[in-house]
Amino acid sequence: MLGLNTFWSKLRDRRETDISRPASSPRKSVGRGAQRELSLDKPDGFRFPASENMIGDQQSEQLLRVIKSFAPSQPTQNSAQFAGRGDILANVIAAIEEHRNHLVIFGGRGAGKTSLALAVCSIAEQVGYHTAYVSCSRESTLGSIFGSALAELSVRFDQNFDPRMEEADANLRFDTLIPEGPLPPQTLADVLSRIRGTRLLVVIDEFDRNEHPTLTRDLTEIMKVISDRAIPVQIVIVGVGDVVDNLVGEHTSIARVLYVVRLSNMSDAEIRDTLEVASRFAGVIMAPEVTESIVSISYGRPYIARLVGLKAAKMSLLRRSSIVEIKDFQDGTGELLGYLSSAGFGQVSQLIAGSPQHVPFFVAMLSCRRDSADRFTVANVLAALADRGSIYDTVEVVQRALDVISSPQFGLLNVNRGTTTSYQFVDPRAELCVSILCNRAMARGAARPGHAVETAMNAASA
Repeated sequence: MLGLNTFWSKLRDRRETDISRPASSPRKSVGRGAQRELSLDKPDGFRFPASENMIGDQQSEQLLRVIKSFAPSQPTQNSAQFAGRGDILANVIAAIEEHRNHLVIFGGRGAGKTSLALAVCSIAEQVGYHTAYVSCSRESTLGSIFGSALAELSVRFDQNFDPRMEEADANLRFDTLIPEGPLPPQTLADVLSRIRGTRLLVVIDEFDRNEHPTLTRDLTEIMKVISDRAIPVQIVIVGVGDVVDNLVGEHTSIARVLYVVRLSNMSDAEIRDTLEVASRFAGVIMAPEVTESIVSISYGRPYIARLVGLKAAKMSLLRRSSIVEIKDFQDGTGELLGYLSSAGFGQVSQLIAGSPQHVPFFVAMLSCRRDSADRFTVANVLAALADRGSIYDTVEVVQRALDVISSPQFGLLNVNRGTTTSYQFVDPRAELCVSILCNRAMARGAARPGHAVETAMNAASA
């Protein structure tokens, strides 16, 4: 079996010299609900007839290629397209291959957690692992998760498999070895211990959604037993929030078998890498000023970078050009503003576009979100405004402004009450709306840091 580390090194080297040629698809993922990879060579799937009428058949094919390459609302499923997290991916592979760790990947929404997990699966499949991707529901249990994960692993990998058995029995799957009823961790470990001739990597995504009272305890127990008995199975848990504390709190000794990856926002260099890789796979060339504009507007969010990149690339195709220019960026962000207004953020658009003196406050808020793991406080915003020449120089003024945009009228922020009140954007679309509007205001030279925001905020909340 070719090692994961060796394969990843070769993949990175190949991508540098051959990135414009789409990589061949790996073996299909194992497990019900596994996410399937679409070939970039032959765009397929449903298309709106208007796409062909709008730009012609050949360019509609290229548009589909652009959509698949940037794919802002979907995790990256092709390891050759994975970008911006190379060092983290290398460390994750080492944790799996060399240390036989289980993994916890956590971070904010849109940070690229699922993309990282699927990139690991893609690489693992190409070196002989079996992988399973399972998305947690509120009611998921240990039995339902591993019933799905083992549903496509053949009993031919069972140490007790007899080649002479009837063909029907030989085609059975490992999930048939799981007994009916509740599944205790020790019973599951006995089933998993029968795996021979392969290694199984199980990704459990959206773990924070689960509300089953025993799942966290059961998972910590099974991970510990798997490690203690050297069973060829590793578990990757993906989620947000307090997932690590919850797991370790159930069984403190689990910490020694866990490799924890906290995905923060990307650096500017990582966003550039993400755009470069997506552009090359899409067959477009992004002008440097467009790349820098997208970097500045994304504030480290790969989701935002990919979405704006997609819209800008689409606009270049409408001009029948593969060169993405600054006008394409402007037209693409304009289209996004129209979409965001119809999605319920029209009041925010009116507030910032109609009163550009708000811009320094909102820019400070975006910077705080990037620097403070998505949640920020009044003190964070006040500190960010300190060197911007703003009159937002008191806690009361900043507090009042944050309360206004958290109100139902604007619905921009969620308020988290606790020892210290913190704020976070309701979702990436709200953040994107603010970022585009601020970018446009600053491009017009309309942002005047010395002007008061307080008066306009008070008027907006009246």
